[in-house]
Amino acid sequence: MNHESLTSVAASHGVAEPARVSGAAGAITRRSLLALSLAAGAAPWVARAQATARVIRLGSPDLGTAGKPTPGAGSAAVLHARKWLEQEFARDGIQVEWHFFRGAGPAVAEALSARQLDIVFLGDLASVIHKARGLDTRFIAATGRGTGSYLATAPGSGIKTVADLRGKKVSVLKGTAYQRPFDHLLAGAGLTEKDVKLINMDWPSSKAAVVAGQLDATFGGADLFVLRDKGVGIPISTRGKGRDLSISSGMLATQEFTTGQAPLLQRVTNQLVRAAQWASQESHREELIRLYAETSGNPDIGFREELAGDDLNQRFSPLLDEGLKAAYQGVLDDGKRLGLVRGSIDVNAWLAPAFVQQALQDLKLQAQWRATDANGKALAQAAGKKGAA
Repeated sequence: MNHESLTSVAASHGVAEPARVSGAAGAITRRSLLALSLAAGAAPWVARAQATARVIRLGSPDLGTAGKPTPGAGSAAVLHARKWLEQEFARDGIQVEWHFFRGAGPAVAEALSARQLDIVFLGDLASVIHKARGLDTRFIAATGRGTGSYLATAPGSGIKTVADLRGKKVSVLKGTAYQRPFDHLLAGAGLTEKDVKLINMDWPSSKAAVVAGQLDATFGGADLFVLRDKGVGIPISTRGKGRDLSISSGMLATQEFTTGQAPLLQRVTNQLVRAAQWASQESHREELIRLYAETSGNPDIGFREELAGDDLNQRFSPLLDEGLKAAYQGVLDDGKRLGLVRGSIDVNAWLAPAFVQQALQDLKLQAQWRATDANGKALAQAAGKKGAA
């Protein structure tokens, strides 16, 4: 059975205007469909299949500016910019909708709770918070690893160290992946969120406020580098300071979409893995930076600073390996300890690695990425050949 033979049925959706993307995915056999459904914790797909969806609804925090929405600077941004999903599903008349949320992770959670999205791209803390609070998602593929965070300080603030933040007005967008490394930095200086005047503010507003001196500092992503020509300092970076201070991100799907639309989800995963393979090429570094800048409306300086010295193949590996698993377990443990996460989850059961494994086979990319162990160290053999991811 293939996707062309499935029965189509109309479904009503209403969140935002659709956007386009592209692709080319391999055929899915009856055996692989059975394996996928079992891996997703469901009865065999052939027994639980739904009519093929007419719309695939994807969501992400909006990390663009100047009216250019984007899912950030991971493999998802390549997928969106290249329009590979739209091209992949055009032949079936299946519409691809991209929805971007200025309210970041919390807003994405609201849309998921209202059953307005099928697939989302999120940073680690938001993903864990949502799952622990009962949103029924499955973790399908990694979209980025080792992302750094930065502290931007107002002109003349005099802030040079984390300890200097005591009593200062600092903004962090709560519920996003940046809150965890920020709290880690505070703890390392003997501080907590209560020791600063913490303000929950979205990224565009916080950048304007720190430039105007209405905030002493703001903590966030590499887009803060665009403020340096306005006298803003960037005295603190988490890059290269360990997994506790880095951010991972991934593609998640609702359990309903995972079990009921497994063939469509596999085709989406194939295109995401295709995007990850393109972004992983060192020869594409400059083109990748240009792509991020052009599609986001942000200057290239932030992307250049963030990717400087990185092994792109490691950064964009989609594998759900032991390193990725340990990273998310760390997010869960830290989140509970820091009071950011309520409830708990089984990280291993949350992951659905069969989709990436099938994509590696379909695209003949078994040798592209090496799996990492629980300490983040690359194993000797390609993960696709071992089947360990």
